[in-house]
Amino acid sequence: MKWATNELQKLVHIDNSFRYSADFTGFLKEDMVDLMDISPVEVSGTFHYLEADSRYLFEVEIDCILTMPCAITLDPVEVPLRFETELVFGKNPDDDNTLPIEGNTIDLDPAVFAEILIQKPMRVLAPNAYDHFNEEIVTLDEDEKNDSNPFAKLKK
Repeated sequence: MKWATNELQKLVHIDNSFRYSADFTGFLKEDMVDLMDISPVEVSGTFHYLEADSRYLFEVEIDCILTMPCAITLDPVEVPLRFETELVFGKNPDDDNTLPIEGNTIDLDPAVFAEILIQKPMRVLAPNAYDHFNEEIVTLDEDEKNDSNPFAKLKK
C-alpha cells in the first residue's frame, strides 16, 4: 500500500491505524526455489510521525500462509506465518534500519515482503516426509577406498 507523506501527516492525528490485504504473488521470482506460493497477506497496524527525525514509524502485524517445498520429498507444505515488526521510513536514512522514502510516497509492500522473506523458515518437512525415505549404506572394499581417496598418494 502506498501513502503520500503529507497524507500520513494528516492521518496521524485522525486515525493512525490501517488494515489491508495484499497479493504478493507478483513478488515471487523463478529463482526463489524455497518459496512456491504465498496466500493473500493480511497487513495491519499503526503508524506514527516522528517530527524530530522526520521519520515514519510503522508497527505492523503480518499474517499469511507460505507454500514451501519439503526438504526431503519436495512436496508442497503450507506454513502459516504470523509476526509483528517495526518499519521506519525517512527521507535521509542514516542507519541500516531506516528505509528510504522515494519521492513523496511510502510503499509498504516491498518492505513487508522483505520481512516475510526474513521470517520464513529455512526449510520445512512434510508430515509424511520420512514414510518413503530409505537410507542406503554403501561400504567400500580396500581397493575402492584407495582409489577414491585423493590423499592416498600422499601417505606413500
